[in-house]
Amino acid sequence: MATKSLMDQFIAFAAPAQNTSNDRDPVSVFFRKIDRQIALANEAKEGKDTNARVAWFKRDGAGYRLKIGREGLKFGEHQWFKAADLDEVIERLTLAQQVIEANDALKAQIATNSKARSERMQGSRKAKKTA
Repeated sequence: MATKSLMDQFIAFAAPAQNTSNDRDPVSVFFRKIDRQIALANEAKEGKDTNARVAWFKRDGAGYRLKIGREGLKFGEHQWFKAADLDEVIERLTLAQQVIEANDALKAQIATNSKARSERMQGSRKAKKTA
């Protein structure tokens, strides 16, 4: 009986190759950011401190103000949304993801914002190198 080599044993546990190009798609990246915002809202519900600089939601009187994205996507003419509590923040984030999935104009807006941010970041890195 032939024994398997160490490589053969390792390969037996190999997972199917994943297409990494979809992981870098601006919309996929944005959806991961929405998931992170939902996690932040859940942490805030549990009473944990959240980093206000990265949160898309902010306390506003008795409720919250929420924007979808760091720069705030525009849904029609609206960029900021109200939520009575953190459960509503989570609900709005989840609903936003569903709306984006079904709307090519919002996907294009995400891609445009991503490209513009990338170009700004490239410009700031180049400026630092030459200075």
